[in-house]
Amino acid sequence: MYLYLGYLLIQLSPLMVKVFQLNISISAMFYSFIVVFIWSFIPFLGYGIAKLLNANANADKYRLFSFGVGIGLVEGGLFYFDILTNDQSTIGTLIVFILFFIVAYFPRSKAVNNH
Repeated sequence: MYLYLGYLLIQLSPLMVKVFQLNISISAMFYSFIVVFIWSFIPFLGYGIAKLLNANANADKYRLFSFGVGIGLVEGGLFYFDILTNDQSTIGTLIVFILFFIVAYFPRSKAVNNH
């Protein structure tokens, strides 16, 4: 859940900027938020599929949240730096899906014992 929340935070930030800049109705704002919630959940399914395939990594909530934020920033960077165009948004979704899938296999960091 923390992985999704980190990713959602990055996905909601451009929407929040637009909502405060534009004079739109409450129903249009509500619809926009629902679309972002659903659309951002689609790539997160990569993590769920990896877990169904017995991915045994279980990172802590802070690490998962950080990975979610990082993946969101990577996706934003793909479009910001014109690596992908708006017409290639499905490729961006696929890349994020794969990144979420990979995160499910990252092992938990082990504390180093200096005794």
